[in-house]
Amino acid sequence: MWQGLFFLILASNLYLGANFVIKFFEYSCQYPVEQVEIAHFDIQPGPKGTFFLEAAFQVGDKQVDYKFKERFLNEFVAQEAMEEMRKESWTVYKNSYDSSFSLQKYFPMKELVHFGLALAVSIYFIWLYAYSHRFSFTKDSR
Repeated sequence: MWQGLFFLILASNLYLGANFVIKFFEYSCQYPVEQVEIAHFDIQPGPKGTFFLEAAFQVGDKQVDYKFKERFLNEFVAQEAMEEMRKESWTVYKNSYDSSFSLQKYFPMKELVHFGLALAVSIYFIWLYAYSHRFSFTKDSR
C-alpha cells in the first residue's frame, strides 16, 4: 500500500517538476529586443463568452499579431483594459529557441506553487511512513 502511494506521489512530483522546468526554460529564453509602438488593439471573442485582447505591432520588417493571455468576462471590461494598455509603452521579448515575439513575460509562479505543494505533501507522507514504521508493533518470538 505504501509503495503504491509513494510511486503515485513520485510520479506526480516528476510531472509537476518537469512542467515547471519547461515553463521556466521558456521564461528564461525570452530577452527584450526593443520598444515598439502598438499599431492597433482589437477585442476578440473567446471560449465560453469570454473576451481577449489582440495587438498588432512591427518588429524590424516583420508584422506580428499577438494575443494577450488575460481573459475578460465581458466586453466592457476588455474595452477598459484596452484603453489602459494604449497608454503603456511596450517592450518586445524574443524567444531565443523559436524566434517568436511576445509582449508579456510571465514567470511560471503557478507551476512553482503546484510543484512546491506536491513536494511538501510527499515529504509529509515520507515522514508519516517513517513515524508509523518506528512505532509499529512487532511480534516477539518468545
